[in-house]
Amino acid sequence: MSDNITVAFERVVPIANLLAEIITYTRPGNYRFRTNHAEQYATWTETAAQFEASGVHSIKTVSYHMRRLSDALEKADNAVDRGRNAMRQTLTVHDALRKLLRAIDRYREWVIRHRV
Repeated sequence: MSDNITVAFERVVPIANLLAEIITYTRPGNYRFRTNHAEQYATWTETAAQFEASGVHSIKTVSYHMRRLSDALEKADNAVDRGRNAMRQTLTVHDALRKLLRAIDRYREWVIRHRV
């Protein structure tokens, strides 16, 4: 099981780098991760589903936060106005990213602790 998770993590690292670029260099509301990067989005969601199916709580948490980040990007794109709601959605994207990074750190600590 841990080999499958390791391989899955290796598949999403380039996508995580892409997401970092999208969030950093794209105006909020123009992320379009699902439409402009459909193949990466499909891999991202498939990997999240694979993580969800694992029996490890910390990796299931990573899955949850992966989904939250992609959902937050979608909601930010769908924010109709550019006022307060758009700002709220942008903050939600950054919050989801922060929580995903924290979940990955917790999983890394779990791996070290259990010597997987």
